[in-house]
Amino acid sequence: MERDQTVLLNRYGAVKHGDTDDSRAPAPSLCAPRRSRPVPGIARSHVMPAALLGLVLVLLTGAGLMPASAAPAILPISTAVIKSTTGLCLRGKICHVDKAGVWIPDRDVAIVAASIAEQADVALYVDIEISTKPEMYQCNEADASGCIFRMKYSGPGLYVYGATSGNTYLGSNITTTSISFPAGTGIVVKKGVPVYVHLDVRNGSLIDLKVDQDAWLYYVALDQHE
Repeated sequence: MERDQTVLLNRYGAVKHGDTDDSRAPAPSLCAPRRSRPVPGIARSHVMPAALLGLVLVLLTGAGLMPASAAPAILPISTAVIKSTTGLCLRGKICHVDKAGVWIPDRDVAIVAASIAEQADVALYVDIEISTKPEMYQCNEADASGCIFRMKYSGPGLYVYGATSGNTYLGSNITTTSISFPAGTGIVVKKGVPVYVHLDVRNGSLIDLKVDQDAWLYYVALDQHE
């Protein structure tokens, strides 16, 4: 009597019980995990664990999820304000004052920047020098030591229209002029050496006025590196 044969269906096709052909692969269990099939034409890559870990660290750091290396400490900068003045400067006159203002550092310093703001909105011509020289205009190609900053500005021009009283100024030149030196550099001034502001002012207005001029110096103390 011919025995009953049960046909099993699987992804490999129909397989009969009792089939002794070893070339036919057994049917896998339906509960077993499926193996991924390789993509034709693309070889399976082997990524080294160290390289993969390095890539992950780079991505996390760039995304801000991991702290980067600490930023360098900020070097404190000090400010010196030099108050200078010509005193009363009569209309139409030239007022030249050497040592119009002074600042004497109490330690060795390196000046890293300077700033001068125009402070009069009338017809003035102002020439300003910041240096350790005792008089203005001593900075030259042969001796420029202690020469920090030099600038000029002119206020609005006086418009004369034939009136018997009053005056009109045309234009404006209110500005702040500054200079800063490259990072890591500065003009060194020794302890006790005076830093002067020299003024040369020409009053082209119709009024007598007292010309006050501030100069701001930004510096670092050299002894903090010792």
